[in-house]
Amino acid sequence: MYRKLWKGRAAALQASSVPEIRSLAEDELADRLTHPRLRKTREAKFAEIQERIRTSALPDEDQEILIGFYRSLMH
Repeated sequence: MYRKLWKGRAAALQASSVPEIRSLAEDELADRLTHPRLRKTREAKFAEIQERIRTSALPDEDQEILIGFYRSLMH
């Protein structure tokens, strides 16, 4: 599911374990791929990720699983 959401990212395509995917998701929530002065808050990134998931072609059940996964990383 995660790879389908982030098709264009080489790191996402190469991730093969849960810890690797968790690390990539943490990086996304922390906005680490963005210049420090332009980074958004975790809450703002979570909202963007939710929107990306909701507008994706993933089945509703997969969308809920992914949103739950990201939500678990917010705590």
